[in-house]
Amino acid sequence: MLRLILPLLLIAFSGFTEGVQFRKQFGEVRGNLRLEVITFPEKIAENFVRLNPQAIFYRPVKAEKKRNPLVIFLHGSGGSRRSIERSKWISDVKRFIASKEGNRNVNILVPQSKGQWDPKSLNVMLDHVLEKNPAIDTNRIYCVGYSMGGKGTWEWAMASPKRFAAIIPKAFIPDLSGIKGMVKLPIWAMVGTKDSRPRVQGIQAMEKALKQLGSTMVKTTFFNGANHGSTPGEIRKLEGVYAWLFTHARPPHLRQ
Repeated sequence: MLRLILPLLLIAFSGFTEGVQFRKQFGEVRGNLRLEVITFPEKIAENFVRLNPQAIFYRPVKAEKKRNPLVIFLHGSGGSRRSIERSKWISDVKRFIASKEGNRNVNILVPQSKGQWDPKSLNVMLDHVLEKNPAIDTNRIYCVGYSMGGKGTWEWAMASPKRFAAIIPKAFIPDLSGIKGMVKLPIWAMVGTKDSRPRVQGIQAMEKALKQLGSTMVKTTFFNGANHGSTPGEIRKLEGVYAWLFTHARPPHLRQ
């Protein structure tokens, strides 16, 4: 009888310790950031298209101001295959553990999509996050993404340009069908010169089209010799990216 009971006890104890370990990871603090996993209510998540009903949220442990900015990172296609556990403390977030990024008092949201990003789903998600987190400064919301995430950043901002203070879409093929509404939006697009021709030429055409419409808020960086795989490394070497981002807030007539 003991031989039968002992394995069951070991399994039960193993499951208990795993549960304890998971709870310890919840609320983990690094630098001035505290990690949380958001599980969206069913009534919210039922409106999602491909969007995971869970997202990772980081808030400042100690905030100098009552309301602080929000940076949203949209992953590329590789992020669709990662678990929530493996999506914690990605390299983009780790940069904010050090104070050199120019604003340690920042909220960070990292959602996950099981395919192309859907702007309507992202808006539903963001509305809920803002409702539950009044300490977020709604006049300083930023979106950043690479590849599929760059495309998602661009298309979300094109659908809802008044939501954002600035965006940084990287290594993507821009749709120019709705850019008239983006003329006053600060945009910093990036791509490697050895990336695919549609991405490189698309970003060049995007910059030209926006400037022809009167934009003074668009800028681009082309990394000489970098391809789609090596460009992220070049971006990490670029100084002042987030300092530029945080200089922007929504214009006065849009502020809340």
